[in-house]
Amino acid sequence: MEEPVPAEAVPEPSPEPMPEPVTSTTLSSSSFFDADPIEIDEGAVAKDALKAETMAGLAGPRPDKAVMGEILLALEAKNPTPSPATSPLLNGKWKVLYATGASPALKALMLLLKGAKQAPKSPSGADLVDVQDSFVTINADQPRIEASTKVRLLSIESTVTLKSKLEAESAVRLLETYEAAETEWPATLSLPFGSSPLEYKRSVLVSYLDEELLVMRDTAGRPDVLVRVDEPEPEPEPVVAEEPVVDGPVDDSAPGASA
Repeated sequence: MEEPVPAEAVPEPSPEPMPEPVTSTTLSSSSFFDADPIEIDEGAVAKDALKAETMAGLAGPRPDKAVMGEILLALEAKNPTPSPATSPLLNGKWKVLYATGASPALKALMLLLKGAKQAPKSPSGADLVDVQDSFVTINADQPRIEASTKVRLLSIESTVTLKSKLEAESAVRLLETYEAAETEWPATLSLPFGSSPLEYKRSVLVSYLDEELLVMRDTAGRPDVLVRVDEPEPEPEPVVAEEPVVDGPVDDSAPGASA
C-alpha cells in the first residue's frame, strides 16, 4: 500500500497591524488643534451681566431677584480680593446700583423712591419729587462712611446725608455703627444716633471687591451692589531695607576683609 501523502500545511494568517494610538503629536499636526482653546473668564462674564442688570441704578426698574441671585453667586465665587474688609480698595466713592433696604439708611431711601414714584405730577408734567443717585464714600478715618442722596422737591434741592463708623471684625466682616443723619432743607438739621433708642449697628459681609465693583451682604444674605466712581487707592508698596553703601576703597587690613 502506498503511504498517504501529507497535506500541505496551511500557513496561519498574519495578524493585522494595530492602529497607532492618537497622541498629542498626531493632533498637533492638524491646523485646527494648533489654535489655543478659548478660555471663558466667568468672573468677567458675571460682572458684565451684573452691570447690565443694574445700570439704571436705584431709580430704574427693579431687577429680577432670581436673576440677580444667580449672577451674584457666579461673581462672588471669583472674588479676587482675599481680605476685602481690610483692603484699601474699600476706600473711595461708590454709587449705589442695587439695594435691598437692609439698613435704616437704605430702607429710608427705598421708601423715598417709592413715594417719589407715587407723587402727583406738577401742571407742567414734571415730577414734584425727584430722587437722584445715592453715593457712599468710604474713608480711611472714622467716621469712615458718608452716604448721601440728593432730593429735589419742586425747585428746591436738598441733600440727605448719613454718617457712620466702619470697623473690620474679620477679613470679610465689617461692623457699621450709625452716628448721625443730616439734611440741608428746610434748614440744616442733624439727628444723632449715638444714644439709645436711636443707636443702630449692623454687621455686613464683603462678598466681592475689586477696583470697580463692591458687593456687600447683611447677616440675612441680602445684597447691596455699588460701583466705583473715582480712582482706587494704590496698594502700599512694601518697604525694602537698603544695604549701606561704603564710599572709598576697602581696607584689606580691616577685620572681616577678604584676603
